[in-house]
Amino acid sequence: MLRLLLACAAAAGLAGAQPAAPAGEKPGAQEVPGLVDKVLADPSDAEARARLKSAAGSGSAREKKAIAEEKAALLAGAERDRKKELKMWAAKEKRRRAWKRALDRVCSLASDADTIKQAVSAYEALLVNSPVYTDNREELSAASLKIKDIFFKTVKSEYPHLVQGRDRIDERDIASLLFYRASTQDDYQRYTDTGGTQEALNKAERFRRLERELGVQYSNLNKGIALYSKRRYGEAIAVFDEVLSFDRDNEEALYYWALASGKNKSTAVGEAVGNDR
Repeated sequence: MLRLLLACAAAAGLAGAQPAAPAGEKPGAQEVPGLVDKVLADPSDAEARARLKSAAGSGSAREKKAIAEEKAALLAGAERDRKKELKMWAAKEKRRRAWKRALDRVCSLASDADTIKQAVSAYEALLVNSPVYTDNREELSAASLKIKDIFFKTVKSEYPHLVQGRDRIDERDIASLLFYRASTQDDYQRYTDTGGTQEALNKAERFRRLERELGVQYSNLNKGIALYSKRRYGEAIAVFDEVLSFDRDNEEALYYWALASGKNKSTAVGEAVGNDR
């Protein structure tokens, strides 16, 4: 009776196993559970043990291949990102060189009383086109001080009454240079009627506004990158949009905006897939 029960148990164990692969065919990883049961039922079954070892090895090889493919994909993605980053830095450097040439022109014009009006217009254009990057804030601040110092020396030499003993010049002084020659060539009443004084005040306010805006966008760019590093991609995108509203060609903001947008979409897709499960 005991022998019959053992035979039935063995038969039941084999019946639950998956069908064995045909002779000569390498077993797949899907056979492992059934082969394990078979070996446990009869540890002396050398053929079952061999097939179990082969099937396990096949599964391990597939896992290694999948890992290798994933690693290769990650490396390829990193290489693409690296190329994009290098392209961004190259574009930044090109723009900075152009900006420095414009700076040199402003300084040259501002050093000559005969070209002082052109210098004021060039200075405004320089402010409008100043690139805001994470690594050039001190450079732009130093440039602004340099320009104002050159303006001051020229004004003090040619129009000393405009500085009236001061040792520096401000945006209002610079703006007034656009209209000063007109005021000296025409009589006082005519100059007053032309509204030159108000124009100078408006121009001075524009200079101040541009300088303030540069400071705001420096803060925004650094804030956006900090949000990106914390994986708060949606918030980062909104901040980079602010930078780009001031400087639509800002290479650094565009680069991180694209990265954040890609990450944000991937995160959204991942969350959607998770919710569907």
